[in-house]
Amino acid sequence: MKKLNKVVFAAILLTAFGVCAEETGFQSLKSDQVNLRAGPAERFPIKWVYQERNYPVEVIDSFEMWRQIREVDGTLGWVHQKMLKPTRYVLIQSEDKLLSTPTVSGKVIAYVQPGVVGKVHSCPAGDYCRLQFVYQDKQIEGWFPRRFVWGLYDGEVIE
Repeated sequence: MKKLNKVVFAAILLTAFGVCAEETGFQSLKSDQVNLRAGPAERFPIKWVYQERNYPVEVIDSFEMWRQIREVDGTLGWVHQKMLKPTRYVLIQSEDKLLSTPTVSGKVIAYVQPGVVGKVHSCPAGDYCRLQFVYQDKQIEGWFPRRFVWGLYDGEVIE
């Protein structure tokens, strides 16, 4: 009985002060002006200011209203939870073709460059994800190789 109480107490502490499962994972920036801070409060210095709405980040920890994030290059810092949204976006890491079908024989819709951010529509099991990009105020949608994006976990399926 003592062992069970310790486990329950530890679980309560982790929930109160640690990370809850629904607070971690990939999210995106809600605004085109987001401060990355050295710690979880406004009193901590600003390390960086993001200037791209929808930029994908990975939430790895939380403290009260603050979320610790990691970005593609491994940079860590804290942002206020109100600056994040659960909508999934990915960052393109290598140039490749956006295709009309999730096969290498699909018609080429566009070539996508590294550093471009795309919205995830779906990412079924397999090698391709259906992504949407905005180019010159036009939405372009197609299938892009999963191996060239950052913002998904290995084998993650998004419907």
